[in-house]
Amino acid sequence: MIKRDSVRSMRVGVVGCGLIGGSIALSLSNSGHAVFVNDRAENEIKIKKQIPKAAFRKSMSELCSEKPEVVFICVPSAFVVDVMREVAELVDGGTIITDVAGIKQPILDAARGLIPEDVLFVGGHPMAGSEKSGVEAAQPFLFQNAVYVLSPLKNYRAEAIAALLSAIEQLGARILMMDAAQHDRIAAATSHLPQLIAVELVNLLKDFSSEDEHFNTLAAGGFRDMTRIASSEYTVWDDVIRANSANIDAMLSAFIERLLTLDADVISGNDRGIAAEFEHARLARAGIRKGGKGFLHPLYDLYVVVEDKVGVLKEITSSLADVGVNIKDIELLKVREGSGGMFRLSFDTQDIQDRASELLEQRGFQILRKEFEG
Repeated sequence: MIKRDSVRSMRVGVVGCGLIGGSIALSLSNSGHAVFVNDRAENEIKIKKQIPKAAFRKSMSELCSEKPEVVFICVPSAFVVDVMREVAELVDGGTIITDVAGIKQPILDAARGLIPEDVLFVGGHPMAGSEKSGVEAAQPFLFQNAVYVLSPLKNYRAEAIAALLSAIEQLGARILMMDAAQHDRIAAATSHLPQLIAVELVNLLKDFSSEDEHFNTLAAGGFRDMTRIASSEYTVWDDVIRANSANIDAMLSAFIERLLTLDADVISGNDRGIAAEFEHARLARAGIRKGGKGFLHPLYDLYVVVEDKVGVLKEITSSLADVGVNIKDIELLKVREGSGGMFRLSFDTQDIQDRASELLEQRGFQILRKEFEG
């Protein structure tokens, strides 16, 4: 990680201020960099409110006239190429253009015919996100401990893209260089397929719950955690699914094949085969890295046992806010009038989870811990 006293101020452009673009602009402007943002005119007021240290520019030409060293294109995947074309025609030589789309090969293919020789393009995909969208959901620590994949158009020297590398490291992310085709294949397996599975699991439950409401009643625990990502809006996914359809189809076919084998084992009573699948999965999951953000965002949960009294939630949230601990998600799990209940608090990293647990225990709260990755 770059030491703060060795970081020079940079000029950065951000095109598109939704969750990702807004969080990049918020984080880098808070760190003292000159950040210029461009978005639709109707979003200007809320962008200025959420990211007060960034300068809003009404047009692409105004943004590029500020001579940014790096321009982050943070628009939906379907519009990246059009924005790339416009930016590439306006920026000075030596400028680094990058995107944040969840699919890389089609964008790299387009860049080969659009990017001038004296301009650099590096495809990017930050492995961070939220169930919420829009600039109102932007947060400066969204990328902390996240893997940030970079797929350069050419084999650039590290010195040539140093400004981009520095900006990403200052976001708190960890850089991983990866071939675009490799990225898209892995994303299909670890992000796009799980998203589709979660959607269909929830829809399956909905079909059965129309006949028996207890399906919903009993799904309130592990099922709900497992399918958290099913809350995502399709507008976030439509361009990605369309652009990566071949890889997604391959992963769906492989998954369906495994399900058919499992179904046959269940029907035939092949306990040994099913047990082997469980054991293989247990060992494989143990080898998946913990404590970071990958294609799916892990959450670290604390369960806080509370008394039934006025102001208990405010006491919890204020205690954490006073020391700068950000709660990613909060849910009232159970409550019994007169005896209390339990809140689930979710955090971005294990370090934050540990800090919150220690603080709340010092305040006299009973804490139960559970880690959920997915």
